[in-house]
Amino acid sequence: MQKSLCRSIVASVLLAGLACGAAAADVSIAGGGLVSGSPSSLGAAAILSSAASIPAVPVELQGSLLVPLAKNGGYALTGEVRGFTGGGFGGAYVGGGLGIGRIGSMTTGPVLTLFAGKSIAPFTSIEIRFYKQTQEAGATAGFLGLRFSL
Repeated sequence: MQKSLCRSIVASVLLAGLACGAAAADVSIAGGGLVSGSPSSLGAAAILSSAASIPAVPVELQGSLLVPLAKNGGYALTGEVRGFTGGGFGGAYVGGGLGIGRIGSMTTGPVLTLFAGKSIAPFTSIEIRFYKQTQEAGATAGFLGLRFSL
C-alpha cells in the first residue's frame, strides 16, 4: 500500500509540473536556513520552483524541489497550490502541497509542506516553510529564506 501511495504522489507531482510547463511558467529560487529533526540537523537549503497561474483566480499551481545542503542531505519534490492575499509589491502568499522526499533520514516517503511569504522588494520575498514526512518516524523540517523570481 505504501508503494502505491508513493507512486500516486509522484504521478500527481509530475502532472502538476506538466501543467505548470504548459502555461507561461514563472521560475523562482530560494535560499536560506533549514532545521530538521530525526536526526537533528542545521544547515543551508535551496528550493527551485516553477509556477503557472490560473486565469481569473489569484492562485498558482507550482512544483518545487527542496535540496538540503546540510550534512544529512535529502530532497523533497512537491506539487503545491499558492494563493495570494494581496497584489503587487507588498503582497503576501500562503500555500501548501504534497509530494515525496527524504528529509535528513534514510527513508523516502510522502511529504507535506505548508508555506507563507511576503514580498520585501521587486522580485524578492521572504519565505517560511514547514515540511513533514507523513510516515511513522518521519522527519520534520523548517525553512526560512529569501525567494528570488527570475
